[in-house]
Amino acid sequence: MQKFFFLFFLLSVYFVSAQVKDSLSYREDQLYVNLNLGIQFNDINGFKQNGFSRSIHIGALRDFPITDKGDKAVAIGLGYGFVRLVNNINVEQVQNGYRYSVPEAQRALRNVFTYHQLQLPIELRWRTSTLQDYAFWRVYLGYRLSYQFGAQYKPFFGRKFTLDNQLNVLQHSIGIAMGFNTWNLRFDYSFTPMLKEGATSAQNQLKVFPVQVGLIFYLL
Repeated sequence: MQKFFFLFFLLSVYFVSAQVKDSLSYREDQLYVNLNLGIQFNDINGFKQNGFSRSIHIGALRDFPITDKGDKAVAIGLGYGFVRLVNNINVEQVQNGYRYSVPEAQRALRNVFTYHQLQLPIELRWRTSTLQDYAFWRVYLGYRLSYQFGAQYKPFFGRKFTLDNQLNVLQHSIGIAMGFNTWNLRFDYSFTPMLKEGATSAQNQLKVFPVQVGLIFYLL
């Protein structure tokens, strides 16, 4: 983790140093902070989302203009995410692994899943910026490949414990960010379920697809 943040710092310094506007091309929006509310799409009998699910993402993107005006670009970068999902899925530690269950009648248990992500974001960008105008409209379509690790589970009653080898290691998601100047909305949908195929309860397969809706702030 320390190596990742050191690499992120080096990338940020590099992107800032490359932030030059001239008569031919320029770069925009190369650092970001993304704050989200979490929604959990599912088809699980008895499932209930409780509490405040959320996530935070930070990262650096290298902006590559594809027009002389600089109003269209592609971007690729590196990011970090922390995700906290609250629901009523029960997880128990047993001798040969973990046992999953979902209470009947949608009981409002606030069980918490948390995990970290190392992210590779790619964006296709359209904006109304010019060489002189720093306040502009933007619409960015994106894809994120995330490496997920460090999963933990905190039951409503009991102590937190680590979930070893229970998350899908790679997550694929698509998103869109749009807005004007400082305020931009972002919607991100994961088409990879949070838990691996082996995570089942007596009732059904536990497929939870995280969806993130929130604000994203671009810098530099």
